[in-house]
Amino acid sequence: MGIFAATSAFAHEPIYGLGPETLPKHMHAIELGVMYNLGEFEYEVGYAYGITQNWTVRVDASATNRSSSFDVRSVTLRTKYALWRKTAPGVLKRLTAIAIVKFPTRSSIEPLANISAATVGIANGYESRRWYYFSDIGYTYSWADPNDRLGSKMSYNLAGGIRPIKSGYLKPDLVILIEINGELSGKTTLDSTNEVLKGGNTLAMAPGFLLSYRNIMLKGGIQFGIANTKYINKVSSNGLLSLEYHF
Repeated sequence: MGIFAATSAFAHEPIYGLGPETLPKHMHAIELGVMYNLGEFEYEVGYAYGITQNWTVRVDASATNRSSSFDVRSVTLRTKYALWRKTAPGVLKRLTAIAIVKFPTRSSIEPLANISAATVGIANGYESRRWYYFSDIGYTYSWADPNDRLGSKMSYNLAGGIRPIKSGYLKPDLVILIEINGELSGKTTLDSTNEVLKGGNTLAMAPGFLLSYRNIMLKGGIQFGIANTKYINKVSSNGLLSLEYHF
């Protein structure tokens, strides 16, 4: 039990992927984060609750502060259910189903600015005292104004990590991650402008870290595009930092 304590006390998951983590029964989690992308800061606050050991629900709200105006962009509802879990001394394996619904909270005349989206996916994870492995795949269907037809998206992510120092629960614990993030997008049609945006595939790489102390975790990462097909832009470089608290 002592060997497993550092793993079970604060489960880990990738920064940019879906992630398989579910909270213990009746546990709460609060997360505050900031992302920098295309010269703009986006802020996010999230709250999660463990209904059972295998079932977690969460709500997130994102906002920006541009031109001295605070703009709440979207609200996201998500649920996770652990389909399979196996534990052993120093090892945790999981397979989790995920459903997400995202609603816009602002109005804009720009094409595709007011997007709602629904995502279903599945994620698995392997955590040990030294090594980490995560993978996930998700399908997203989006809709905007009645005259716009958005292409669906298939995301796929692969992440590996290592704990450089096998620290105990009463000491700071650092995990280094490297992620590969891919997204296959379908064709989008804008009827209002008779414009057709062809889809394609993108690949991005994201090194990051998870630094936890007891029930507090600091997470950070930098994502940059490494490949793209002809009709879609490469992922723009971005960075994020967040603080998560379990109680």
